[in-house]
Amino acid sequence: MPAEIRHLEEETMGTFLRQFVFLFVGIVLRWPLWLVIGILGRFGFCRMIFLVYPTDELECSAFCPNIKLLRRFFSGRPTPGGLIMQGFFPLGFYLVIPDLPEELAGKKNRELAQAIVRRLLWIRRLAGAQTIGLAGRLGPIFSRRHNIDMAPPLFSSINGNIFSIHEAIRRVSSARCISRMGAKIAIIGGGEMGLGLQQFLEKSGSRCRTVNVRFSRSGKIYPLVEEESRASLAEADLIVNLLPRGEDFLHGDFHRIASPQAAVIDFSRPAVEQSRVRQQLYFGNRLQRPGSRFMPALPGGWQQQQLPACSLPAMLAMLSGQVCEELEVFCRLARSYCFESSLADLTPAHAVSLHEVPEFSAGGEAVGGFE
Repeated sequence: MPAEIRHLEEETMGTFLRQFVFLFVGIVLRWPLWLVIGILGRFGFCRMIFLVYPTDELECSAFCPNIKLLRRFFSGRPTPGGLIMQGFFPLGFYLVIPDLPEELAGKKNRELAQAIVRRLLWIRRLAGAQTIGLAGRLGPIFSRRHNIDMAPPLFSSINGNIFSIHEAIRRVSSARCISRMGAKIAIIGGGEMGLGLQQFLEKSGSRCRTVNVRFSRSGKIYPLVEEESRASLAEADLIVNLLPRGEDFLHGDFHRIASPQAAVIDFSRPAVEQSRVRQQLYFGNRLQRPGSRFMPALPGGWQQQQLPACSLPAMLAMLSGQVCEELEVFCRLARSYCFESSLADLTPAHAVSLHEVPEFSAGGEAVGGFE
């Protein structure tokens, strides 16, 4: 118990410190900091910027105190939150907005979304950055809800997310001695990303089923095809949770339907709590690369060396100078730049080596570059 209290106290102090730095930088040092960023950018110290957002009020409070006046001031204004480092050399920095995705998705907030993109492009020009990465659901929200073109230098998250999940599946399959041809995979939710992931995995010979869901007004979640979905979940060796929040997975009772022996690759934020499910949980949205880190680490249990999967498209384009439209080519390029799942430290089972878990050799070229 004392250890838990000590951990809670450290977490609270870390939140207060992060809030203080965020407010000091965002209010007192706002314009001097832009000046410094502009100067450093001329010397090549900023090659990418990455925009993050909170998924709920708790994550939002990790940066900005829950004070209406402050939230209104920072709304739609990307504010520096930390550095993206490669060793001791900065590759760029990440920015924070306090706006929740539900707020940004509203059509009445189209001007807010357009203002965010306009400010990102201004920051990119100021800093001399090559690419702009958009975390999580920002890309789909901007493109589908507000008709903002997702073209370089703006990079949405989908390819990075699919790469991260596929790498996590490879690692978990190896660690749990699951053959690639025999693996049964159930994908819960995900929309366009879920469909893309299913097609990508089926090319490797995996048997995938998508469990489409609907949300009730009360927040309860139901599979669209009840019996078929229950059968898919009950038989699955691996379950990929693409629902937005960990609570959604619990509210849908998917953990009760699935086999206790199944592994759950969780892509939700905030994540599913391990103590509340019978299955073993693995993070599917975290990557790593030798020497790369976010400093300070993102809130929500992230470590500095853990890179958000959604940052990969912008980071890879910045490092390689290439824009990959084909997913297979994108994944090969990411591996060639040493990106891998943060689960790479899982001990592989001797019966199944990583060479038996599929990689892709489909043809295709990287297309285009960016200005």
